[in-house]
Amino acid sequence: MKKLKVLLVSEYFPPKTFGGGEISAYHLAKSLAEEGVSVFVLTSYFKGLKRFGEKDGIKILRTLKTGNNPNSITENLKRKLYFQKSLKKDIFKIDNKENFDVIHFLNTTSIPSFKIKKKTIATINGYTNFCPKRNLFYKEREVCSGCNFPKFLGCIVNSENVGKIKISSYLRFNPLFWLLLYFNYLKKNKTLKHIDKFISISDFITKQLEKNGVKRKNIEKIYNIQNIKESGEKFDIKEKGVIVTYIGALEKLKGVDILIKAFNKIHGDAKLLIFGEGSQIEYLESIANKNVRFYGSIDYSYIPSIYTQSDIIVQPALWPEPFSRIMLEATYFGKPIIATDNGGNSEGVIDEKNGFLINNEEQLKQKLEKLIKHKTLREKMALESKRLFKEKFSKKVILSKYKKILNY
Repeated sequence: MKKLKVLLVSEYFPPKTFGGGEISAYHLAKSLAEEGVSVFVLTSYFKGLKRFGEKDGIKILRTLKTGNNPNSITENLKRKLYFQKSLKKDIFKIDNKENFDVIHFLNTTSIPSFKIKKKTIATINGYTNFCPKRNLFYKEREVCSGCNFPKFLGCIVNSENVGKIKISSYLRFNPLFWLLLYFNYLKKNKTLKHIDKFISISDFITKQLEKNGVKRKNIEKIYNIQNIKESGEKFDIKEKGVIVTYIGALEKLKGVDILIKAFNKIHGDAKLLIFGEGSQIEYLESIANKNVRFYGSIDYSYIPSIYTQSDIIVQPALWPEPFSRIMLEATYFGKPIIATDNGGNSEGVIDEKNGFLINNEEQLKQKLEKLIKHKTLREKMALESKRLFKEKFSKKVILSKYKKILNY
């Protein structure tokens, strides 16, 4: 029987990572290779990396050209200048040689601006195709219900961020910048027409695709695959009491300030541990009380140890995250989760079952207090998290869905 040959396209790929998307791309490629699929990855080249190589059964081709950092305004301009041109040049060249059965575009920025006469799939894990600001957060107050140019103008002048990038007042009130963002959004939105099948990583993403003209029959919801290891490097947490943990970027839209303010109002010996870095670090340190600890950015090898020693995981994001990998990891390790009730969070947190969904600082404080005080409730919710992972997020469940869509 002929081996299925798949090309996965990802603008960035480990070791060049800027978020969960690249990690998910690697885990998918590795898992498919383990299933006997012939897996090629087409990604961007960066200095110090080999252009051609093989790892974990994956053939990696680093020939695309793009910007060095998607969180930089100037590097994003380079991405717009180079990426699609190099993608169009290389993808046809490689396909002519290898004759792939399926070409799968991972992460929204990798979707081509041109049509390919081959079975194509795209994983949608963000809002690049639906929102000029790429975060679907209207005026940074509420989830956006849909965009047009007048509405966008009212939104951008009342926003501090485009995607994960904090923008200056000069850009926020710059008509040329407005036009650049809006026309780039229109262009990205049109690329949806170039794809045959879509994989959404949450029901929330599925709804956005349908709103933008994609038929439901062409969408399959498949959560990001996990290759979590229970063992790893030991991270020594010396704190006593109940351990509340946040893992992620320290940016305004992540809501870490709200978490700290809520935690500051809780009396007792519980500790809040914050892992991550970002532009808000100095401000967050200034408002934190003596029971809050900042650990900065940590290597992924320590993640299992951190989860094992944590009692409660909190995801307080203000913006509607599509579906955080933290949810998958927290359920795997059997932890109660408190998260804001927006985006894809309600799929990782079943309210009152394996955690709580909250809408404001006061609710966050109340639910934290409840979990900190009641060990039996934490234990009950921990079991529910493990059950949820096994039923919805396990590697076995996810790969069965990929078998169906890839037909191998």
